[in-house]
Amino acid sequence: MHRLALRRSLHSCEPRELASTRRDHVCAATSSDTPNPGAFGIPAAMFDPPVTTPELLHPREVADRVIAGDDGALDQKTLTRYLAGEGDLGDLMAAADRLRRSRFGNKVHLCSIVNAKRGGCPEDCGFCSQSKHFSTEVEPEKFLPAHEIEAASHKAASQGATALGLVTATRGMKDGSKPLEHILEGVRAVRAAGHTEAHASLGFVDREGLVKLKEAGLTELNHNLETGRSFFPKIVTTHTYDERIETIKTAKELGLRTCVGGIFGMGEKPEHRAELAMQLRELDVDEVPLNFLVSIDGTKLEKIEPLGPQEILRVIASFRLALPRQNIFIAAGRTHLGQLLPMMFGAGASGMMVGDFLTTPNRSVQDDLDMLTQLGLEGLHCGEQRPEMKRTRLPVLG
Repeated sequence: MHRLALRRSLHSCEPRELASTRRDHVCAATSSDTPNPGAFGIPAAMFDPPVTTPELLHPREVADRVIAGDDGALDQKTLTRYLAGEGDLGDLMAAADRLRRSRFGNKVHLCSIVNAKRGGCPEDCGFCSQSKHFSTEVEPEKFLPAHEIEAASHKAASQGATALGLVTATRGMKDGSKPLEHILEGVRAVRAAGHTEAHASLGFVDREGLVKLKEAGLTELNHNLETGRSFFPKIVTTHTYDERIETIKTAKELGLRTCVGGIFGMGEKPEHRAELAMQLRELDVDEVPLNFLVSIDGTKLEKIEPLGPQEILRVIASFRLALPRQNIFIAAGRTHLGQLLPMMFGAGASGMMVGDFLTTPNRSVQDDLDMLTQLGLEGLHCGEQRPEMKRTRLPVLG
């Protein structure tokens, strides 16, 4: 007998109720592309539709939108995916370099810092060798006198820097305090000498103190957020993220430029890095220093290994796409890039710190200047118009 005829014959011998049940099952199976959840004792969760990841926005499209006028073209989710390693690094760098050139051309900002008050800081920032909470080789020292600060400004200018940052290992300064008076004298000395601008990183400064600093000649306040809000308590416990933000907002309200960045490689995840970038965008800061952890013996983070060169370049490029207006300059830890160091500009950096850092050495200034010449880049001059100050929208202070 033909196979089809045999099958029909067998069906015809079934009881009417069983044949009806079989037809119901056939209809149910053909009415949907997926089995009936819960049928045959199989858990319904096994039939949930697969979760699909949205297609990754190409960095080139982000750059196109930014150049068309949308500084916020890169959303946080896409930024997090870039920082997590999605997307080709070459594509990221090409888009970031395009944005750098569109705003900064071949000009780069060079700055230097001086340790105006070394060691003995009461805060417990886990990366800092100047905190009194850790046993390091840094010994507390008194405030530098004004004439030494002025000499540091002259040296910075001779190295191509247009600004000198006065940095103090302090929690902060209040109006009328001796520490503030020391810094006011230093700022006035830098301004009077005229070699460089006077910038400062002083911790928490009250409104009255910031007013006096501006009157003395301070043009920019540095107050780093260090990392994303949700990761911050793992690094610092002696003050809050909001305290830092309030200081930044006050400086902006008073008309000071703001320099706010962070440190990468402290154990944070891509989402923490993206969180920091979005906070900087919301604050609409002017300069963003990117530091890469240099682990120092005796600190809380002494055992952490440095980031690799390609991850550092990915961070730089991602931050340029997220913060197209800001001057993004590379500071501590840039020597982790090794032979790829010149590529930081191709990744979107528009500046770098020259000369030594607070407690760790940098590579030679001459090597940095020679690198710029070979790349066809040139430093800005003191007093020259700063490209990052060309805003396309009002700052967000609320």
